[in-house]
Amino acid sequence: MSILNATTALPRTQTIWNFKPWLSRIVMLPPIFIFTLIAIRFLTNPSHSIPGVTLNAPEAFTDTRVLAAWMATLVITLVICLLSENRLWLGHLQLIVFMGMTLAVRIFGFIHDGTTLAMGNQRTITIVETVFLTLNTLGLAMQVWLAQKVRVGA
Repeated sequence: MSILNATTALPRTQTIWNFKPWLSRIVMLPPIFIFTLIAIRFLTNPSHSIPGVTLNAPEAFTDTRVLAAWMATLVITLVICLLSENRLWLGHLQLIVFMGMTLAVRIFGFIHDGTTLAMGNQRTITIVETVFLTLNTLGLAMQVWLAQKVRVGA
């Protein structure tokens, strides 16, 4: 039985008041909400979805709307993980990879594009992404700890 086996069943929590699975889910809710808003914005209003960018061709509008599909796919995947106690760890892992890659690309942009934390809302976005990365890393650690605890029968 592997901790990271998506089909490994964790036993149901004994009471509804057991906060650990709910705490893990609560950590996933803000990114899901924000990603949903991003998907809606890119789908319904692509011309204003990226600050400082002007879309001049129909192809640009369509390509920008495709980003909405990518975000919606991420949201659906996260909701599926959120609803399954056995797959909460997978949702946290998805958010860790997504936030880690997002921060890596943002830092790459800072280095290569000349963007700074003082520009626009870069500081706020970077802080939020770092918080989401940290919280979901803790959520994954808690899910792994719970799975190990169940495995040893504690």
